[in-house]
Amino acid sequence: MLSSFSLTSWRGIVSLTLILGEHTYIQWANGSGKTHILDAIHMLSGSRPLYGDATLESGSEFEGIFLDSGLRKSHRMVRDETREYYAIQWAKITKLKYMTALPWRTVHISPFDMNLLYFAPAMRRDYIDLILSRTYAQFPGIKRDYDLVMRQRNAMLKSIREGLSKREDLDYWDSKFAEVAESYGLYRARYVAYVRYAMEQFPTFFAKYTPAFHYESSVENHHEWRMTKQETRNKKTESETIVEYLRENRERDILTGHTHIGPHRDDWGFRLIQKWEEPIPVESYLSRGEMKMLLLGLKMIERQFIATTLNLGVILLIDDIFAELDEENSHIFLSSLMQYQVILTSQKPLPNHEKYQDFACINLGND
Repeated sequence: MLSSFSLTSWRGIVSLTLILGEHTYIQWANGSGKTHILDAIHMLSGSRPLYGDATLESGSEFEGIFLDSGLRKSHRMVRDETREYYAIQWAKITKLKYMTALPWRTVHISPFDMNLLYFAPAMRRDYIDLILSRTYAQFPGIKRDYDLVMRQRNAMLKSIREGLSKREDLDYWDSKFAEVAESYGLYRARYVAYVRYAMEQFPTFFAKYTPAFHYESSVENHHEWRMTKQETRNKKTESETIVEYLRENRERDILTGHTHIGPHRDDWGFRLIQKWEEPIPVESYLSRGEMKMLLLGLKMIERQFIATTLNLGVILLIDDIFAELDEENSHIFLSSLMQYQVILTSQKPLPNHEKYQDFACINLGND
């Protein structure tokens, strides 16, 4: 359990120390820095802040004291005059070693998450990739390789369009791109499979309308469209499918200067399964309140995915979610959290209800 958290010189907060319990409620006025506190805790767990730049200012420092089997261990993230570094028990280490030794992670739930299905596909792709980056140490490197190869292939497309290179020069980049795209897609597939499996474990959020998690792969869409009966018996690998597509659409790619297949073109959402009818996007059927509960269910699965994969504790950081939910759904949501460590913020006091008696309240306006 994270028993205390301190920060110094961070986004207008000069110095602050919080004593945390299993369930902690932080009350403060709107615009006073509650989100900055949660962002700092999130960054200390190795994650990117939800809002703003991830770079610390000179003199900034975060420290969390984690209790494990009665032992207190300090985890720090510091920016001195020259560089940013991490430390455990005041010994400086690399971020990779820090993340390997860190016995906890965080999941940040905010009003931002309640609108994921209304945002552009790029933001939904980023959502999955951030989860994978926090779960698999090797995934950021795989994504970097993919982005680099795609940029190099796109540069070659433009060079061919300008008459500086030959079309056959693309053969190498087609094969290389297909290789890295397949590796990238395998990690996405792990997460997608887990979400589909885990949805049955959260009936409070998903059972009412029986939605299905829908992942729209540009690779699979192309493969299904092209597949004949013979190809079904001898199904091609994903990398082979990508190479085939790239070669068939080479002229279009040269004309536009862009690669039109791969994980960077994928999207996801939820579909409602209705008897005798085609599945429909939830955005066209559910109310705003129902949509928010569905997405909160997805965040709970995110927490379980990270905790199960890494076999670590995961702390829920919940930022002013009461502004997004009615009273009934607030009670339902908070009831599902009580088995986890939770740090909750709001500008309003907790409702007078027995469900909230276990929360230790910190009113920063009184300090």
